[in-house]
Amino acid sequence: MNILHLCNKVPFPGRDGSSLAMESLIRIEAGLGHQVHVVALNTEKHWVADPQSPYSGVTIEAVAAATKPTLKTALENLVSNESYYASRFWTPEAAQAIRQRAQSADVVVFDSIFMAVYLDEVGTVPTVLRAHNVEHAIWMRGLPDEPWYRKSYVALQARRLRRWEAEIARRVYRIWAISPEDASWFGGLGGPTCSVPCSFDAASGPWVESGAASPKTYHLGALDWSPNVRGMKWFLDEVAPLLRAAEVDVYSAQWPFASAPDRVHPRSGLPHFADYGLFVAPIRNGSGMRIKLLEAMARGKAVVTTPLGAEGLGTTDGVHLVLAESPREFASALEALSTNSPRRVQIGRAAAEHARAHFADPHVAERIAKELATFAP
Repeated sequence: MNILHLCNKVPFPGRDGSSLAMESLIRIEAGLGHQVHVVALNTEKHWVADPQSPYSGVTIEAVAAATKPTLKTALENLVSNESYYASRFWTPEAAQAIRQRAQSADVVVFDSIFMAVYLDEVGTVPTVLRAHNVEHAIWMRGLPDEPWYRKSYVALQARRLRRWEAEIARRVYRIWAISPEDASWFGGLGGPTCSVPCSFDAASGPWVESGAASPKTYHLGALDWSPNVRGMKWFLDEVAPLLRAAEVDVYSAQWPFASAPDRVHPRSGLPHFADYGLFVAPIRNGSGMRIKLLEAMARGKAVVTTPLGAEGLGTTDGVHLVLAESPREFASALEALSTNSPRRVQIGRAAAEHARAHFADPHVAERIAKELATFAP
């Protein structure tokens, strides 16, 4: 089967949560023997020079696109009924490329709700929406933290985005939501929906298990995405002052804060994962599945996160990770695991076993194969 796979950023190499999720699905499609042609927006925020596919049977066509929000385009959008969060991903160059490639496709996968702005370009070819999040829920959950001068605009755009997500869900042939929680919302709209999580290559991929022997703690995430920024701000302001023994190294290309508490250390680049036994994910807002959290579990790290952060992973509190809601609970869990080596190692091993059992490529490939079989001629 010929699959046209549409991405709102270049998926290779996988470097953040969404690109890792895109890469994993493309890898599985090709591994099942399908020919996959990727059309990806190459944006200023996630620019990749000379994109190449690392997989046999996968070709990539990157289209330069300026998608960065501006005050001018945001205000101009007010006179329309469109979702600004979605419409800014449409470009005539990408539309032309997608129209041409759709002529030889058996199925089109919109890998992100934002690529569904090109739905009209694919004609009658069967379509799949691969939903990474319930996008409007992210904005609605974050609304209380918006400054007063942005609240009305964000609320308006969140409502528009909700209507648009619902419209797209009714128009595509099938929906692959990345978490059961998101599948429940999309399924409630009436379309054929299933949960297709991000997977990882346990046999030869980079997520090598290195265990939880070390008492050191790290966080890895892009601090240019508002849910991550808000979660880290909560951690810095409310959790870090309660720490007495634990220290946290935060790895991000950006550091959007004026300073860091004494026990939190901003780092650049990637961690040497064997140096760390603990991973913290202070998620307070968002939707979908936290890929960096899955990555930490696959590496055998003991994870401390919030109930929202654990969505989509099917984990049990106290067995595969530790859940904490309040600042005191979060700090207490982190302190306890940093000083209790047997408990830390036990949770890390259970996390790695859970990740391999439920999120390794072969497990997810079974679902994808059944789904794609519905499009076979």
